[in-house]
Amino acid sequence: MYLLSNARVLAVMAKAHPDDEEAAASAVRRRLPAPQRRVQILAVAGDLFSREGIDESSMRKIASKAGVSPAVLYRHFADKDALLFALTESFFERLSAAMREAFATVDGPVARMRALMRTYLTFGFDNPHEYRLTFMTALPRLKRDADMKAFRQRARSGAVIEPQELTLGMHCFGMLERGISDLVAAGHTRQSNPAALTEAIWASGHGLVSLVITHDEFGWTERDALVDTAIDVMLNGLLRHP
Repeated sequence: MYLLSNARVLAVMAKAHPDDEEAAASAVRRRLPAPQRRVQILAVAGDLFSREGIDESSMRKIASKAGVSPAVLYRHFADKDALLFALTESFFERLSAAMREAFATVDGPVARMRALMRTYLTFGFDNPHEYRLTFMTALPRLKRDADMKAFRQRARSGAVIEPQELTLGMHCFGMLERGISDLVAAGHTRQSNPAALTEAIWASGHGLVSLVITHDEFGWTERDALVDTAIDVMLNGLLRHP
């Protein structure tokens, strides 16, 4: 409900004259429920981060574009780090939901892996700004890389990781790794190292998404055909053939 309302808010902003920032801001200055305001601020911050860069997007500028006072912005987010974290977690939350649906609605390890990869690729294509911010922007202040590295080391050692310890990003990677592990367990793969296979498959998918969303002018093959071909290539390199 809040996402839909936020889309309407941004639609009003988009209709304003591009040079009239005051008119755009006035479209969202009306009082909104706190959860809806939070979503709206995140949408504005994500747009600014994508278009102008994180360092160039001050909290004051974000507040102005969102049509709120700095005090209201700080009431929702203590600083840009908090905004960045919320944006990436929102991305992972939606990606996780899409991957869970793909995992649950397809039978068989090969078909399930194909569905997971299709979900990942299309989600990246459909959310280029969020994808770029989440996977293609260095965010050392969030210490995300260190957390992920520790998670991977523990997983490789066979340590039991409680669900509450997982970030949403870890959960997404874990579903991909589970799909690969199912293929390995069924004897479908040429190699038997689930961790290395998962990393290779993810890197391949990420490479395609990052190229397409940063070089749209290339004139890519029609998207469905490109996705089908990419998945075939990835799986052909992964699977054992009779």
